[in-house]
Amino acid sequence: MKKLFCLIFGLIVVMSCGTKQSRIDKIYEGGVEVVLNHLEPYALKGGPVHLRLENDITIDLEKEEYSGLGLKMPDFVDADSKGNIFIVEQYDVSEYFIYKFDSNGKFLKKIGKKGQGPGELQAVRTLLVDRHDRIRIFDGNGLKVLDFDSEGNLIKETRIRHSLSDVIPLANGNYLAMRYPKDKSETYGMYLDLYDPDFKEIKRLNVYDLSDLTPGKKNPGIIIPYYWRVTGERIFVGNGQRGYEIRVFDLEGKLLRKIRKEYSPVPYPEEFRKQTERIIAANPGANLYVIKNMPPFNSFFIDDGGRLFVMTYEEGENKDEFIHDIFNPDGVFVGRISLGKYGILGRALNHLKATAANGRFYRLMFKESGYPEVVVYRMEWQ
Repeated sequence: MKKLFCLIFGLIVVMSCGTKQSRIDKIYEGGVEVVLNHLEPYALKGGPVHLRLENDITIDLEKEEYSGLGLKMPDFVDADSKGNIFIVEQYDVSEYFIYKFDSNGKFLKKIGKKGQGPGELQAVRTLLVDRHDRIRIFDGNGLKVLDFDSEGNLIKETRIRHSLSDVIPLANGNYLAMRYPKDKSETYGMYLDLYDPDFKEIKRLNVYDLSDLTPGKKNPGIIIPYYWRVTGERIFVGNGQRGYEIRVFDLEGKLLRKIRKEYSPVPYPEEFRKQTERIIAANPGANLYVIKNMPPFNSFFIDDGGRLFVMTYEEGENKDEFIHDIFNPDGVFVGRISLGKYGILGRALNHLKATAANGRFYRLMFKESGYPEVVVYRMEWQ
């Protein structure tokens, strides 16, 4: 499985701006702006046409200087405003969950000791480094949210009263969280809701319908196109059941914009087809079937300038790279770029998260040897 994530990444990638269309197509639905993007990027005057990525540092966990840290199966990486890097060990396989490195890749300290006491963790489901450089963690097993400063000192610990998943603390004191149905009266699905500081439900942002996965019904493949990210004052939500559409909310849950795009369907790849067939053979009661095409998108990240990078399933320039659509802060499709794969590639596969901060692109990947490494690139727009 690890080899699935071994990636080859070019040092220089080029955005294409091949269209001559400059007028932005928009409509309004219920008073909400919908940006209509097509197969080709818009050609905006004065906008950048090239993105140059230069390899800055590599934290190769196979090297002797890192091999004794106890970091065995990292899941994602984040960074603070000073460029310090935090590699997260999501699973309960080592003594600590968070490993801090400086901006040059020098190991500094371990944070988040495994345990059940104050300031200790049983698992890390989400981690967010906020604008004050606080490390905000949701412990999914311990059902609590912990805030640490950048040095790893505990600021506060908040217990969660409900069974929630993927809790993300927001800058306004509220929380974004996902849950499953409370009872049989609700549609079987994944509910993405806003909660107040006492974890009282405020507003629903999205529901991903999973009713096809109930017993007795055929289940589609192994891909669930459902993804969200919080950055600054905005919440981005993508639900592939609506097609290629990313919705942008403020922290109060107000829908600000819909980013909609045409796309070319990508056939279900052979490696996923074989994997689904193996699952079907091993679980005849699962009632799975192989879907014809991949979902419209995989996952996404947002950079410092508010640009949205959406990973599609179109193959990129090199092996194990995929085309990313790039949207400007106004939701306008302005270019494409080939990046190494990451993201949620299916129920049976591990997920990796890409991050952009401080003008750098951070990517966790697995080498051919099976060892993980974090590669950091400088993002230079021209």
